[in-house]
Amino acid sequence: MSKALFQYQQNQLCFGEFKLNSLELIANYKRPVFIYQKKLIQERIDWVKSWKKLHRLHFAMKANDNPEILKLFLDNDCGLDVVSRGEIEKAYTVGFKPKDLIFSGVGKTKSEISSAISEDIYQINVESISELQRICELSKLVNKKVNIGLRINPEVDAKTHPHIATALTDSKFGILMTDVSTCLEILKLNQQVILKSISYHLGSQIMTAQPFQNALSKVKPLFLKLKSDFKTLDRLDLGGGLGVDYKNHDLKNDEKNWNNLKSVYEQELDGFSAECLLEMGRFMVARSAILISEVQYIKKTENKEILICDVGMNNLMRPSLYQAYHHILPLVKKENLKKYMIVGPICESTDFFHKDFETSEISEGDLIAICDVGAYGRSMASNYNLQPIAEEFFI
Repeated sequence: MSKALFQYQQNQLCFGEFKLNSLELIANYKRPVFIYQKKLIQERIDWVKSWKKLHRLHFAMKANDNPEILKLFLDNDCGLDVVSRGEIEKAYTVGFKPKDLIFSGVGKTKSEISSAISEDIYQINVESISELQRICELSKLVNKKVNIGLRINPEVDAKTHPHIATALTDSKFGILMTDVSTCLEILKLNQQVILKSISYHLGSQIMTAQPFQNALSKVKPLFLKLKSDFKTLDRLDLGGGLGVDYKNHDLKNDEKNWNNLKSVYEQELDGFSAECLLEMGRFMVARSAILISEVQYIKKTENKEILICDVGMNNLMRPSLYQAYHHILPLVKKENLKKYMIVGPICESTDFFHKDFETSEISEGDLIAICDVGAYGRSMASNYNLQPIAEEFFI
């Protein structure tokens, strides 16, 4: 049985159980707004935590840094995966502690690493030989131990868009398998840097469990081999990357995709002696939000009708950045179907959502909902052209 996230009741769009036109913030619409439902996130937290071998879920904060959402993860005893000092500072303001944070990212500065060492961050994921050498030098300066994970690049093609693949041979992310031995030699000479974890991350928006299984087939033997020399090694950081189908809004399919991945983990890690960590982002929050926009003009050319909206790439970068798909629904459904090019107000030719999108007929002044913007929507927003960043509301 399906579980549709969007449906029309008497031609009025509903987001879950909420008829959007009945909301006061829609009736008093002035400019674009993000509308969230936290219960959609809570449902996914419950799904993921149903995996009994999971030691802890660390939400990938880059996907969405709204304090209300971060607090929801905190209340559910989740940690965070952070990639900058700015994210660490924001995590602290919400109530997270250093023991809750995995510090990832390829470009950590000396200052960021020094702070992480002094604060006893739970784990620093090391992404290069040079970074490991820097951590060793800085920990030696303050004579303080630090827990690290080696983020391995298992060179698995995740079959996702190249802009969000992170485990290809020439990726800036992770340590090549051929470089692991060099890292181990460095660690043996620097006893204050403690190898706690082997980590990997394949990329984002991965729609099948097979790439995760392929990665485990490479990483598991490496973990067991290293465990004999490094007794402190007791965590397996499985990263994240599970995607959502932006063209299909049946939430039962999302649950099925998670269960397929969970089955792989249960099968491959049965009897495996390590604390298993996850760093999931998009899958947890993408479905939780829509972006409401008003159609300002309809421009007719020889070949197209162009909907010019009051929201653009400044509030939703993904379509411009890597041609990502976001479904668009009018708040009021009309009889006729038409095809439109849908664009924003930003002074860039790349500021478009769709070039040839079929939906029910839309008029100037109509409101539309851009779906599945809870991940990498608001967190990537900017004031380019000095356009306002859309406010966020929870229903």
